[in-house]
Amino acid sequence: MFYNTFKFFFLFILTFLLDFNYAQNKDENANYIINKEIELTNDSSYWDNHSEVYLGLNRVHLYNWAAGGMNFMEIHGLANLRFDYRHNKFHWNNFINIQFGVFKQGYGDDGVWLKNDDLIQVRTKFARRTNHLWDYTFLVDVRTQFAYGYYTEWDRKARNYMDNFLSPIYPIFGLGLDFHVSNHLTIDISPLTVKSTIVLDDSLSRVGVFGLDPGENIRTEAGLYLNLLYTHDSLFNIKNLHFMSDVTLFGNYLEEPGNIDFTCEFLLSYSLNDFFSLTFQSYLIYDHDINIPRYNRDLTPIYAERPAGQLDPQTLDNNYFIEHDYYYENPTNQSVNYVGYVPFDANGDGVFSFDDDDVDGNGYLDDVRGFKVVKSGPALQFLEYWMIGISFSF
Repeated sequence: MFYNTFKFFFLFILTFLLDFNYAQNKDENANYIINKEIELTNDSSYWDNHSEVYLGLNRVHLYNWAAGGMNFMEIHGLANLRFDYRHNKFHWNNFINIQFGVFKQGYGDDGVWLKNDDLIQVRTKFARRTNHLWDYTFLVDVRTQFAYGYYTEWDRKARNYMDNFLSPIYPIFGLGLDFHVSNHLTIDISPLTVKSTIVLDDSLSRVGVFGLDPGENIRTEAGLYLNLLYTHDSLFNIKNLHFMSDVTLFGNYLEEPGNIDFTCEFLLSYSLNDFFSLTFQSYLIYDHDINIPRYNRDLTPIYAERPAGQLDPQTLDNNYFIEHDYYYENPTNQSVNYVGYVPFDANGDGVFSFDDDDVDGNGYLDDVRGFKVVKSGPALQFLEYWMIGISFSF
């Protein structure tokens, strides 16, 4: 319900803003066509390049600290690289977006490194230019990531990863039109688009992830692709306030066409001087084929439930339970939560108690340890990041 409401208001607001933006830039667009016709009739080549790189570090180290707390370290970086080439009727536009962040927290030497941001995106677009506000385009867009990803520290220790380098890869190939709305906003509409999901990692493909059936390595969809790119170097006429918004939408023509996958990136940066800047970045993703583990507001997990009337033979409740040793020997793509004790009916009288003897000598006051499976499903993903750090443009 939330997603359908969000989708409706998003498309409504998008339509309104596009119409308003176009109406407000008629004179600007007229000058754009004049300059474009000049470029189409001469034999000159034009290069427009703009790239930005940001790097930030955050560290807290405590030793005999009476006020409490835990150690924390994070390293985060991102790069937006843009290269644009024009010659007569030929136009080649390139966009490279690289993001990576890792953090570690814990007491003393405890804790493991986990990533909290990971993206490799390369978009290249070839266009045949016209003397209008639109061009004919062929688009190639590839999105993937660098490293292993884990939901929890337990998953990290068990090597139960949910993605990996080049697994998945999302390549998109599309034919369509590139429309110049203003000097800051362009729209690419590709009604003939092929989108694939590729998983090269055998461990991930074996269990079936990202919309693939178990054992599959590739899934292909045909549909409509839409990209909106807005850039401004002096937002609200404020010098050194840079803004970039990159929105993509994809709808499958044949399989559940009402489900629209989309990504939305915002990057706002204010340059303090030539080397330091204050940066805000956010990233939204919705993909109907990606299952996200669900948690309550207090971060307690929402467990997956068995059909009515079915109980787990170990826990005697309607959740799914995986025994501790079996989980480490046979990792799955399911997100889990550790259960330190398991209730059981000792004498069959319907009264549940806990084993308070260390029968197997492992230091735990219980015979059965393991994990309960956390409920998962499609959800709106959101990343927000504030950073004061080193930056430079070229």
